[in-house]
Amino acid sequence: SSLSALCEKALFPFLAFILLACLRLLPIMRKVGGGNITLLAAGSQTNSSVTATDAFASDDLGLSSYKSSPDAEVSVRQFEEYTRDRLRVLHAIDRACAYESRLDNLETIKPKVQKELLASKLWLDYPSGLDSSSFLERKADFVRRDAVSHFALCLAFCKTRESRDWFVAQEQRLWVLRYGALKPQAQEAYIERSGLKCKKIDMKVASTDPSINHASIQHATPGARIFHGDRKAPEWDNTFYMMPFTEVDPGLVASRRVVILNGNAYVPSNALKSILAKKFKETLASTLDVAFQGLPVALAEPKIGGFLRDLQNYGMHLLIAPKSTSTNEDLGEALSLNNFEELMVRSFPPCMRRLVEQQRENKKHLKHAGRLQLRPFLKDCGFTIEDSHNWWKKELCWDPSITVTNFEKDYTYDIEHAYGKKGHLQGQNCFGCPKIIGFPDESAGQVHGCPFKTLDMPRLKQQMHKWKVPAQSVMDMEKLVNQGKHYQLACVEFFKGMHDGFEGPRVGNSPNDYFKDSSLYYKQKQEKEAANNKNAAS
Repeated sequence: SSLSALCEKALFPFLAFILLACLRLLPIMRKVGGGNITLLAAGSQTNSSVTATDAFASDDLGLSSYKSSPDAEVSVRQFEEYTRDRLRVLHAIDRACAYESRLDNLETIKPKVQKELLASKLWLDYPSGLDSSSFLERKADFVRRDAVSHFALCLAFCKTRESRDWFVAQEQRLWVLRYGALKPQAQEAYIERSGLKCKKIDMKVASTDPSINHASIQHATPGARIFHGDRKAPEWDNTFYMMPFTEVDPGLVASRRVVILNGNAYVPSNALKSILAKKFKETLASTLDVAFQGLPVALAEPKIGGFLRDLQNYGMHLLIAPKSTSTNEDLGEALSLNNFEELMVRSFPPCMRRLVEQQRENKKHLKHAGRLQLRPFLKDCGFTIEDSHNWWKKELCWDPSITVTNFEKDYTYDIEHAYGKKGHLQGQNCFGCPKIIGFPDESAGQVHGCPFKTLDMPRLKQQMHKWKVPAQSVMDMEKLVNQGKHYQLACVEFFKGMHDGFEGPRVGNSPNDYFKDSSLYYKQKQEKEAANNKNAAS
C-alpha cells in the first residue's frame, strides 16, 4: 500500500501522518523514477579521492530524530513485518533495563539486545574495508525500515498516556544506544544538525575571559573524569560544551553534574547525550500528539487498521517466552480432582490461584469474566469434562444463591462449550498473559485479571505474604510493577521465589505455561531425589 496515497486521505492537510506521517524539517527519503527509494544520507561522501575510512568517519549511521515522515512505498506485509520487528526490539530493551531508568550506563545492555537488533536489521555498524562498497545500500534499507516502523508504532502507541510513556521511554533508550555507537566526528556533526545552542570548548586551552578558569570548572564537574576500568588512573574529559543553562536537562543541574557560570552551563562531552536525549524525547512527545489527531483515519484504512488495533490492545504486553507449540506436551503431572488442592498451592499461577481462593473465601460464585478466565485453564491443565463438571458444581454451590438445579440449568452449557461439546464445537483454550492483563478493571463483586495489575501495592504485598513468597522476591516484584509496569516479569519473580530460584523458560507467556513449567520442575526434583536415595541405599 502506498504510504503517500494514505497520507492524501488525511482529514487535515497539515497532518501528513496517516500511516507514518509526521511533520517538519528535512525529508529522510525521496522517491525517484521507477518507485525506487534513494536516501539522502547525511554525512556520506561522494568524493572518490577520499579514503574509505575518511568517507564514513562522520557518517551518522542513519541516526534520526524523526522530525519528518518517510516518503516511501511498502507492501502491507512489509509494513507489518517492520513494525513487529521494531516492537520486538523495544520489548527486548525494556526487558534488559527492567526498572533501571537512568540513561548513563545504557551501553551495558547492548549485548543483551544485540540479537534482536541484528535480526530486525535495526542496527547499523560502520563498514569495514570488505563491505564498504555496499554500505550506502545497507544504510538505505536501514533508514527505510527504521522510519517506517517508528512512525507505525507512533500511531499504535499514541492513544493512551500509559502507552505513550512506555513507547517514549523505549525509543529514547534505543536512540541513546545508537548515539553512543557513533564515532566522535559523527557525534559532532549530529550535534551541529540538531540545532542545540552550544559551543565546543577545549579545556586544555586557557579561556580569554580572566573570570573563567577552565581547570577549576573541569575539577568541579563530577562527570569530567573518565574511568577505563583497568585500574588505571582516571583521565579528565577535556572536551566541554558551553550552552545556556535553560538548554540543560534539569536532572543534571539538580544532581550538580554541571557547572553554571554567568548564565551558561559547562557540560562534559559524556553528559551531552542526556541533553540530546531530552530533546529527542520532547520531539517524540509532540509527534505523538500529531499522530493522535490522524489516528481515526489510519484505523479506518482496511489494510492496516486491524493490525494497528491489535498493537494498541496488546503491543505493550511482553511476550517473554516461546509459545508452546504442542498440545500433547508432558504436563509433568496432570491436574485431577485428587491432586487439585496440592497443585493449586504448588503450581497455579497467582492469577488463577487467586480466583479459586476468593471464590471459596467469599462464598460467592465468580462472575462471568472470572469463570471465563479459569474454566479453560483447568481444562488445559488436565481436568476432564467430568472433573470440571464435578468441581464447578461443588465450588459454585457454596454460594447460597446457587442450587444444584440452578447449576445444571445455567452453568453446564459453558463447561460443555469449553470442551467443544456445544456451540461451535471447537473448544476453548486458556487465555495468554497479554489477554488477561488486558481484562477490564474489577468492579464490586468481581475477581479476574492479573493481580499484579489489578491489586494496589499494599493489597498485593498482603497477598504475597499470605502465600509465603520470599521477601526479596516481593521487593523485586514491587520494583518491576511500580517502575515499569512489568506485570509478566513480576510473575517471573513470583515463580522464581516459589521454585527456589528456578527460572521457568515459558513463565510469563500464559497461565498454562506457568503450570507446565512448575509441574515439570517438581517432577524433575522428585526424580533427582529418588536417584539420590537409590545411590545412597546402594
